[in-house]
Amino acid sequence: MSDNFQSVLKRVKDKYSTWILGSIDETYNATRDGQNGSTPLAAFILVSCAIDFVSGFLEGIDSFELKSSGKIYKRFVERYMHEYDSKDVYRNIRCRLAHNYTIGDGVALIHLNPTAHDPLGSRGEKIINFENFYADFRIGVERYFLDLEKDKDLQKRFLRRSLLGFADVLKT
Repeated sequence: MSDNFQSVLKRVKDKYSTWILGSIDETYNATRDGQNGSTPLAAFILVSCAIDFVSGFLEGIDSFELKSSGKIYKRFVERYMHEYDSKDVYRNIRCRLAHNYTIGDGVALIHLNPTAHDPLGSRGEKIINFENFYADFRIGVERYFLDLEKDKDLQKRFLRRSLLGFADVLKT
């Protein structure tokens, strides 16, 4: 592996573990107890945004055109979060929840109830529990990073996406 790849990988892993996971953790911690009527819906949205982020590296996007975002998002879920219906996650969490604060029929979002988690509806209703969803996402990303270490094609796509940069916030 090239020094450039290792350098970019280190930077991406740093961004992933700090401002992506850190933002999700802070948001979830601030809303999980329901104070002032809050819910962790924003934390669900942030996990969905994180899936978008990682799927861009998986696929090696070189522009932010919207025409293929759904396909690459679903490919990440299918490959690394296969216990979920990729169409449900994309349509209900990524699109409906993020843009309209609704999820429509067919999937229920809950938290603090890991035993009710049933994203494919094998026991009836499809239920996605936040803690399970977040843990499964993190496991999927770790599996992606392991694949990335040994797959030259994934590395090329990863480096191509890295050229688009990051949304760094300048500290004043």
